[in-house]
Amino acid sequence: MIIGAIRTPGTVGVDVSALVAGLGLAGFAIGFALRDAVSNTLAGVLVLMYQPFRVGDDIKTGGVAGKVISIDLRYTTIEGEAERYLVPNGTLLKGPVTVHDVGAGTA
Repeated sequence: MIIGAIRTPGTVGVDVSALVAGLGLAGFAIGFALRDAVSNTLAGVLVLMYQPFRVGDDIKTGGVAGKVISIDLRYTTIEGEAERYLVPNGTLLKGPVTVHDVGAGTA
């Protein structure tokens, strides 16, 4: 349908090259604008699949330390001593994460 809508004016004699170039630029701009959101969402899927840490674990990453409160597709919520941090999942996959196992040492 979209290709037909673009080709129809071309068969009548209208130059559609500017329209095609504009659609290409619009697609590039939208893709560039959504790059971080898509990256964080895909990273969230990987964090939920591989579970390098779980809710309740104490972790440290990128200057943020605390207990993992929740993990969703875009952000992991970490509760520090006085603050609550929303760390993008893309950041968690790109940098080192130290996990302090709370259950270690208990019998």
